[in-house]
Order: sequence, then C-alpha cells, then structure tokens
Amino acid sequence: MASKPALVTGGSGGIGRAIALALGGAGHPVAITGRNEVRLAAIRDEIEELGVEASYIVADLRDPDAPEQILATVDEELGELPGILVNNAGTAPTAKFDHTDDAMLEEVLDLHVRAPFRLIRSLLPHLRVENEGVLVQLASSAGLRGFPYTAAYTAAKHAMVGMTRALALDIVGTGLRTYAICPGFVDTEITRSAAEQIASRGKQTVEQALAAMAKFNRIGRMHTSDEVAACVLRMCRDLPAGHVYDLDSDPPRFVD
Repeated sequence: MASKPALVTGGSGGIGRAIALALGGAGHPVAITGRNEVRLAAIRDEIEELGVEASYIVADLRDPDAPEQILATVDEELGELPGILVNNAGTAPTAKFDHTDDAMLEEVLDLHVRAPFRLIRSLLPHLRVENEGVLVQLASSAGLRGFPYTAAYTAAKHAMVGMTRALALDIVGTGLRTYAICPGFVDTEITRSAAEQIASRGKQTVEQALAAMAKFNRIGRMHTSDEVAACVLRMCRDLPAGHVYDLDSDPPRFVD
C-alpha cells in the first residue's frame, strides 16, 4: 500500500485534515471531499507541500450519486482509483431522544451509514480485482456504548461498527482489510459545535459542556485529531489483526 492513492471524506478540517496530512506525509497521493471549497483548496495545497499529488472534490455525501462521481474524479485527477478509503465525514447534532426529529435522524444516517456504505460498495469491485485495499471507518466510542443527547449519532455509529464487522466477513480470504476506529470525544469544531448546542439550552456554558464531554473519555481528556490520524496510518501500514479498534480504551485495543 506504500504509494496507493487515499480518499478521505470530510477532509476540510479537524480529523479529516489530520488524516489527509498524515497519509500525504507517508507518501500517498490524497483526495479529500467536503462542502467548503475554500477550505478544501487550502488543505489540498498543504498536502502538495509534502511532495505528493493531491486533489479535492466538492461533494454532498447525502446525494446517492455522490460516491460514483467522487470515485470517477479521483480516478481522473490522481490517475487511479483509491486503494485506501477513509470514511470520516459526519455530523454530531445533540438532542434528547424525544426531541430528535426525522430531519436530524436522516442527516446523521445519510452521512454516517448510507454514504460510507455506498462508497465501499462502489469501490469494492476495483479493490477485489487489485486484491489489495484498506477501508477505514471513523466510528466512535458511541458505536460501542451510549451517551446522553446523542440518540441519532449513537445509533448511526453502532450501525457503522456493525457494517464494518459484516464487511470484514465478506472480504475474508482476499487482500482487503477493513477497520472501524472508535475514539472518544475529539477536540474538533464538530465537538465544540455540539457543546454550543448543549449550552444553548441554558444549563451549562460551552466550556462546562466540553469539560463534561472530556470526562466521558476513559483517558480523562479530549483526544486530538493527530492521535486519530496516527491510528488510521497504523491501520493502513501495520497489518494489525482485528477490525474494531477502541481508541478510548486504556490502553487502546481491538474489541472484536
């Protein structure tokens, strides 16, 4: 996998940016997707400064046709389809179970379940021919246990973990590998946005909400985007034995 192109969804900031830069630093050409073209272009330039090819695709992964269009663009701009796929795009709205409306539920399921499923399904025929490839899902500790105010997100991340486990069984005996990485709360804009939603209800300040989130992490603090990126890079390079990786465990471990 030393020089195979990588595709990172949700690459316009936070964890996605860190993963894209880590893969670029390891010598992989990188394509990133997102909805903010200005930020995508800036990160594309950062990756190219590492001495590898880079590309960005403005796309809305809620569109069922987006995966095919994204892969066609990667093939055209980087010269081949990706050998590494990192399903990182997502959203993390907060609401109590009975305040979670259908619009919120559908958006979370679209980004965390349907889009990764469609991307993997579209890429699998190529990877089976190559008999080589790595498919990484950025799941969450919410894919392993429950948290308050996150019914839709927790349901989606459990689905992502289950999808990865099923995929692992479907690719047994091939040169393909798949992993779901499950960090706790990570210090990102999405996490801060979730804290702001909680604070808007008037019971906590943003900083108090962030501190409460950090206490849910078994490591006792927020994870960093670079820690998550290093874990993705390890999955791509070190052939670990397992499929679902609990990054918030002490020490981190596979929980298959």
